[in-house]
Amino acid sequence: MGKWSRLGMMVVAVLSLLCLVVSPVLAAPSGKPIVIGYVGNVASPGTKPCMDIQRYAVEEINRAGGIMGRPVEYIVLDGKGDTTLSVEAARRLLMEHKATFVSIEGRSEICLAAQENSAALFKEFPHILVFNGPMASELTAKIVDNYDKYKFCFRDFDPEPAHYGWLDIFMGQAMKESIKAKKVAFLWEDLAWTIMWRRGIDYLKLPTWEEAAKQRYGLDVVYSKAVKPRGTMYLPILQEIATKKADVIWFVTSWFTDSESYAKQWSDSAAQDIPTILYGGVSQTHDFWRMTGGKGLGIMSPFSEGDIPFTPKTLPFIELGKKLGIPLQQHVHIAYADIYHFKAAIEKAGGTDNVDNLIKAMEEVETVYSLGRMKYETQRIKPFFHSRRMVDPRNPYHMYPGTWMESVAQFQNDGKISWVVDEKMKAVPGGYIPPAKLRTMK
Repeated sequence: MGKWSRLGMMVVAVLSLLCLVVSPVLAAPSGKPIVIGYVGNVASPGTKPCMDIQRYAVEEINRAGGIMGRPVEYIVLDGKGDTTLSVEAARRLLMEHKATFVSIEGRSEICLAAQENSAALFKEFPHILVFNGPMASELTAKIVDNYDKYKFCFRDFDPEPAHYGWLDIFMGQAMKESIKAKKVAFLWEDLAWTIMWRRGIDYLKLPTWEEAAKQRYGLDVVYSKAVKPRGTMYLPILQEIATKKADVIWFVTSWFTDSESYAKQWSDSAAQDIPTILYGGVSQTHDFWRMTGGKGLGIMSPFSEGDIPFTPKTLPFIELGKKLGIPLQQHVHIAYADIYHFKAAIEKAGGTDNVDNLIKAMEEVETVYSLGRMKYETQRIKPFFHSRRMVDPRNPYHMYPGTWMESVAQFQNDGKISWVVDEKMKAVPGGYIPPAKLRTMK
């Protein structure tokens, strides 16, 4: 072995020893675990990714020394999408597992029942209850009416009125600016969360979305129909839409909608040349392309696995999702952010012993995550109080900058996405291509 080779090996050895000396050694967390629980349907493509990403977040925190030196235990109980079973599961998390934080899957009827169960048990089993993804206004409206009874409840998503802040993204930028649409056909997932938008919100003097389409954006509504979230035969509906000569279809969907089935039927229907914008659900991920077998060509949707760095945490988180094989719908981004928000609240409160301090910390802390800033609304205005802060409660059309990033993408050839509305919530020139043209470009 030559002189320089031996010298090189010595240098490497010395550097290695130095690394051992200067690198921090994280002590394994010890003591009583902080229990975080999730109640949801473990077979659901909407909720299972939330559980999977939260479990990973807890593992990350434990590898980094836990929270204030204490380990975190993560427990999932299967509610099977059933209200009674979900309430019983939440009860078990509190009574048997002594959970400090309990998250409930985003179905409003399940969350409402769990909320009353938690209120009955709160005094004996103090905890924080978080609704992961539902919009039902009554969940947080009742906190304003009876703070002492429901003060422990938080919604990590936005109530229905907050989504008026998204109308310019969809109607103004995507429909008017990108597609140049004049006539719109509405399809609604026929569940409770869309009722307010279909009827309007009188107490806030907010019109129906169909009225807003005409009044604010000059769009003629030529068709509107509520459809059940699964098992709908879309072909007759699409035939009717085609005869109305709509320029765009807006299907107000969630993760409960069988939007992959819709895309397959749309692509073979008389309305195949009428572009569709989906509101949410599995279409927010690359997995939608696989699920449709490529039939989603031309479909548009808010997209949450793209290449736009909304915050410094966006692209690393998307890479993590790819590594773990977890599809990152918007509520999955939020579920991961919840764990770190819990951590920040515990640290600010000085632990978990005093639930009132913990509630106050939940109200006060702000964390940055992959889609913006996580902060809960503290103005006691129905139904925004204790919901994730996104819009001005006194003017729901105004979205606070940086609190929530929303961009719209189109599935183009080979499943590649093209931004139709960018991170500044503005139309992207040339981003949209009509479906008929896309089919000729294969």
